[in-house]
Amino acid sequence: MAEMALRNVCKQFDSAHYGVKNFNLDIHDKEFVIFVGPSGCGKSTTLRLIAGLEEITDGELWIDGKLCNYLEPRERDISMVFQNYALYPNMTVYENIAYSLKIRKVPKKEIDKRVKEVAKILEIEPLLKRKPVALSGGQKQRVAIGAAIIRKPKAFLMDEPLSNLDAKLRAQMRVELKKIHNQLDTTIIYVTHDQTEAMTLGTKIVVMKDGEIQQVDTPQNIYSNPINKFVAGFVGSPSMNFIACDVEEEAGKVVLIFAINNAIKKIYPNNHDAQLIREKYMGKRVILGIRPEDVYEYEEAKKRKIDLNSVGIEEEIVTREMLGAEVMLYFEEQNRTHAVKLGPENKTRIGEKIQLFFDTDQIHIFDIETGRNILYRERN
Repeated sequence: MAEMALRNVCKQFDSAHYGVKNFNLDIHDKEFVIFVGPSGCGKSTTLRLIAGLEEITDGELWIDGKLCNYLEPRERDISMVFQNYALYPNMTVYENIAYSLKIRKVPKKEIDKRVKEVAKILEIEPLLKRKPVALSGGQKQRVAIGAAIIRKPKAFLMDEPLSNLDAKLRAQMRVELKKIHNQLDTTIIYVTHDQTEAMTLGTKIVVMKDGEIQQVDTPQNIYSNPINKFVAGFVGSPSMNFIACDVEEEAGKVVLIFAINNAIKKIYPNNHDAQLIREKYMGKRVILGIRPEDVYEYEEAKKRKIDLNSVGIEEEIVTREMLGAEVMLYFEEQNRTHAVKLGPENKTRIGEKIQLFFDTDQIHIFDIETGRNILYRERN
């Protein structure tokens, strides 16, 4: 069992620089928690604070109801898996996995039993007599995970453990990590900058920026209901499209307007969202956000009955990517490149124009100054 609570945790490196600031988070037993964010956002520092490898400047860390700020790493009953595998090159796979039990003077018979159990879970039984030099990157990572889980600690901390693997191995190891979590039924805290890892592995995602938490939620809610423009833009690939619009009224309806080269382009929010926008933003400028998969060409828009949601959005395609099951089209708007994800049957070529229609049930509206998603609370 591992219940953790971080209360106003800070890590200050000097008078002007905080690595982590006002970090508040509850981590429940058996959760798979992902810390995600850009480089330098404080996610690895937070992991090291939990592990005891860095000293907490201010705030409190509680593990299973016990204040752990001043406990040594070995006293916290936590195992850590690093990016660089951290295997002993002169030891076999068996010896690497067994090492933590050996130094604790666990009986040999018990060690042998647990090494074989771990090897079976990780499917590395044929590798037990090999040394790390004879292993692939994926095999080394499995051994490192085996060395961590054999102690049966309260929780596992993983710091970008898949970043040294190629794309195919990463995909395979994501599946294996999910299986391991289900089999061990334990708490895992995992750091990554990879959105795919975050979305596929986590039961809870913590999005960080500049040492502070931006949003904590399930993967689906982070994706579909971002709290601000930063979260909306960071999670998702390609990124959410952002277009600055003026909020106006047309025949009693709220309309979002942007004009390029004298072409007027309009988006009509649904009635519920329109009312929220009208209350505080009429006559003001906002940022419209919409994901590439929520934009359609005419035939599909007509089928979905969203062809009247937006008008005049004709765009010239500047780049086209055929990805097999889908086509990515890119267009320029307001000096930014925007993406549309369409079916493989779309034949639009570079230089051609296409009429696009927005699913306004899926739009987000951001305050241009604060970046706050003004529709967030209503959709939570």
